Amino acid sequence: MNISIKPSSVAKKLARTVGGDFYLVGGYVRNSLLGKNCEDEDVCSALTLSALEKKLAGSEFTIKNRNKVFGTCKIICGNKSFDYATFRKETYSRGHCPDSVEFVKDLSEDANRRDFTINSIYYNINKGEIKDPFDGMSDLKRKKIRAINSEVLNDDGLRILRMIRLAGEYNFSIEKQTFLNAQKNISNIKDLTISKVAEELQKLFTKTSNKGAVKAINLYNKLGVWKQIKPDLEVVKPNMIAKCEDKTLAFAIDLVDSVKPASVSYFLNHVLQDSGVPKKRLATFINIVSGYYDALNHLKNKQFFFKYFDNFPEIYKLLNKKFKILAQKYNFFYKYIISHKLVIRVSDLKITVKDLKKHFPSMPEKLYESVLMEALSDVFEGKCQNELSELLRDIGRKHYHKF
Repeated sequence: MNISIKPSSVAKKLARTVGGDFYLVGGYVRNSLLGKNCEDEDVCSALTLSALEKKLAGSEFTIKNRNKVFGTCKIICGNKSFDYATFRKETYSRGHCPDSVEFVKDLSEDANRRDFTINSIYYNINKGEIKDPFDGMSDLKRKKIRAINSEVLNDDGLRILRMIRLAGEYNFSIEKQTFLNAQKNISNIKDLTISKVAEELQKLFTKTSNKGAVKAINLYNKLGVWKQIKPDLEVVKPNMIAKCEDKTLAFAIDLVDSVKPASVSYFLNHVLQDSGVPKKRLATFINIVSGYYDALNHLKNKQFFFKYFDNFPEIYKLLNKKFKILAQKYNFFYKYIISHKLVIRVSDLKITVKDLKKHFPSMPEKLYESVLMEALSDVFEGKCQNELSELLRDIGRKHYHKF
């Protein structure tokens, strides 16, 4: 294990400016000891925000996002930022947020509010010394995740999800008593919002290897996490996530395969509606997963590419992991569309809703979409030229008796 911790030059300058005992803590220290990269440098000391502000007055460092209750802020210098926290003691009754916060001078008291030993190693930047109150360095050597005490997982379900993510990210085992405590308190996950769970899963998918993601999903299964999130779901088999580059999409497929819903798009909309994912991104995500399943169900080329053309490159990657011959079949037609410059989107037609309103004023608005789709189909099949006059003539010929 690497025992050399090298703060950034800006972190060193910050520590010199503040002076005294000024510490790095958490992920940066943990990753440095493991010889892994970490950009985020979390810093802490016994200084309250007002005391810190005085120390930094007139320097190149500024303070933003102050939270006086928790003694936290962001310290900014150019394009570099640090999350700062005053040493504090916390008391909990239930949930992620403490009932009370008390600022303290002693590092060991601050360490008592942290979660796992490997996250509770402090590095004194000015003195170049490591403070390790819970022997986290030994756990790093043993590749083990251990809670700092038996109460760590009693009230906060998010810590259980973080424990699983760390096990997957670093391929660490979970110390037996810590695992048993997580199992005992697994119902705390019910207190988390869907957006919090989704955020933690997204970190898992972006920070772990495929092998690590599989390990984490299996830990979710073993601990019974899914049932706390969705009562009728017990196990997610990590098949696609084991082999796909985009683990988020792969997980969605594994989830759908586990649940087998009647409608893929309805199911994903229902599951992800409160996840915090922006609507446009969510629509694209669901379109890709739906396209994957419609391909497996052998949807005809025209209908398939009318719905999924823009997202086909992502669908192809997924499909190629499942059914290569089918993936190649659709890819051949995709390339044909591109090479022959076929009109594949309603937005590419030389006619718009505005034209329908102008030339067919009695046409009900509810028909606009179906009329344009019919026009697209005719252009795609070569039955009509993609020109406004031709399209108007074609629509008029087919529908003049209706309006």
